[in-house]
Amino acid sequence: MLTLLAFSNSFQSGFVLDNKGLLLDPRIREFTPENVALIFKHTYWWPTGEAGLYRPFTTFSYLFNYAVLGDGEQPSGYHSINLLLHLGNVVLAYALALRLVRRFWPAVFMAALWAVHPALTESVTNIVGRADLLAAMAVLSGFLMYLKSTEATGWARVVWLAALAIVTTIGVFSKESAVAILPVIVLYELVWWKERPKHQALVFGCIATALPVAVMLFQRSAVLAASPPAEFPFTDNPIVGADWWTGRLTAIKVIARYLWLTIWPAKLSVDYSYNQIPLAHAAPEDWLAYAVVSAAAIGVVLLYRWNRTCFFLASFAFLNFAPASNLFFPIGTLMADRLLYLPSFGLLACLVLAIYACAQAPKMKVVPPVVLCLITAGFAVRTWIRNLDWKTELTIAAADVRTSPKSFKLHRLLASSLFESDPAHSNIDQVIAEQEKSVAIVDSMPAQFRPRDVYRQAGFYYLVEGDQLRGRGLTEKGSASDRRALQALVKCISIDQAARASFDGDSQAYFLLSIAYLRSRNPGKAYEAVSQARALDPLNPQIYLQLSDIFLQQHRNDDAEGASTQANAITSLQERKWQDAADLSERVLRFDSADYPSAYYLNAMANLHLGNLNQAENRAREAIRLDSTNPRTKYVLGLILAQKQDFKQAADLLNAYLTALPDAPDAEIVRKQLREIEKSAQAR
Repeated sequence: MLTLLAFSNSFQSGFVLDNKGLLLDPRIREFTPENVALIFKHTYWWPTGEAGLYRPFTTFSYLFNYAVLGDGEQPSGYHSINLLLHLGNVVLAYALALRLVRRFWPAVFMAALWAVHPALTESVTNIVGRADLLAAMAVLSGFLMYLKSTEATGWARVVWLAALAIVTTIGVFSKESAVAILPVIVLYELVWWKERPKHQALVFGCIATALPVAVMLFQRSAVLAASPPAEFPFTDNPIVGADWWTGRLTAIKVIARYLWLTIWPAKLSVDYSYNQIPLAHAAPEDWLAYAVVSAAAIGVVLLYRWNRTCFFLASFAFLNFAPASNLFFPIGTLMADRLLYLPSFGLLACLVLAIYACAQAPKMKVVPPVVLCLITAGFAVRTWIRNLDWKTELTIAAADVRTSPKSFKLHRLLASSLFESDPAHSNIDQVIAEQEKSVAIVDSMPAQFRPRDVYRQAGFYYLVEGDQLRGRGLTEKGSASDRRALQALVKCISIDQAARASFDGDSQAYFLLSIAYLRSRNPGKAYEAVSQARALDPLNPQIYLQLSDIFLQQHRNDDAEGASTQANAITSLQERKWQDAADLSERVLRFDSADYPSAYYLNAMANLHLGNLNQAENRAREAIRLDSTNPRTKYVLGLILAQKQDFKQAADLLNAYLTALPDAPDAEIVRKQLREIEKSAQAR
């Protein structure tokens, strides 16, 4: 009941932050064998990004929400599943605590403190925290099943071990940290080695957990090998750009923060990216953190002699935290509240035992329950308040920027959230103030790690400010804003050009730079910038409208008409107005076909849908002649030839598309089309 009350307002939260990525995953839209296969063949964030994560069962649970339960884009159903999983984990935590301490009220308080701990909101209220919930359920239930297997004999033991293997499989395919179940079992047997005569049970338990872990590692390695390299940005985890010792010392410093957050969860944050937690550099606070962690480690070692149950619980916390600790290898984040989900249970259980140990005198027996009730109530209230922050990206950014004022991401998030919250953008001054704070933090970053989008977004906001100032008759101030936009965008482009070896280019930055140059009465530079934007994004209608404005400023009216017609043709194609798209793209080709090679693509697509296959084929082949590097045009020609029953050449073209873009968002659709074409070819 207490857990339900504390999280009763979590259903108000929408798809914020990483939760938006759920709706971009085509695998969860429909429950089909193809989508289930895709879940196991690709990484967690496919097709929108790569983070080296493989969590198919978690993705499968989202498929269950979206397609089976019919929750679709309604967040309440996802929150219900998360809360049910957390409630189940609370029951398991109580059962484990009772098994270890064999005292009712201490076990109740261990489960209660953990159930409503405010840091857990990032796993429960945050929909994508489900991976933590599933992994924790596997570890808790699996460990209890192992303990049951040690007491059983015959077929009963086999059943418990089989159940252990099943939940371990679910856990490790939900989140990699569930591998902790194996060392937890080993730790338990080592701690009570003399009291545990049936050491054969340990061997069986290790086999039951090691096999699923081995299968997961094998499958994970195969999927990652077939995927683009994982991205671990320095901005998310500065340890990736540090030397080995600095990285380890920084990880130790962060552990001290986790310990404090467990005891005093007053200040929570969804982001601790650059430069909220600086790399270790022998500052006084660093030395204090080292001292705290060293003292805690020594205390845990000493606990083995004084209280082995407490020693086990503290070690349980570390074993579950270790995979995400950055001590052994860097992960995708320097610090995250959600990483405390299961480790905090072990730490809070130690706290409960410590409070009871401090009040053993008969007259003090009432003290532990009173103190623990007060702490639990405080945690529950803080959790309820924290859930309100998760309502929108604006509320979470506004709350957390006070906790993490040095995080460039939070200032950037607050700026974008403020901008989107007011369609009239009357708050542009506040938006720019937050974005400038983000820019100032990024400016202190090593040049090779600076994210270009911070400067691009600043340039965009300055352009909006310039529009508003000119609208109020403040022409000079508007021009000053345009100059600031130009400076920010030039910086963005310089970062973009330096990163071209690993990135195709930032078309939006060039587009905005063109606008800034045109406002500065420099149409030549504006044309150069928009030409770069067009080369990177040839089917963006806004780019052609900008090109038209440049031509008008140069008094090239015919060229301006051609560019605007191209923009209208693209818009018509996007709106599936096939005849309009065909007519408009044909007009563009009469203007200057060599300058608009993408018009051939537009015309081919439109005529394909209109059934004019000969015209579509001619236009597609001409598009390929003018730009043979564009795989999408070859794909369109393949579809045209398939309609004309030239299945062999159609299959070759679709294969060429998949070879060039194996991880394109529509790659699986193309593969399905390819299979149908190959079947048709065999049937002839």
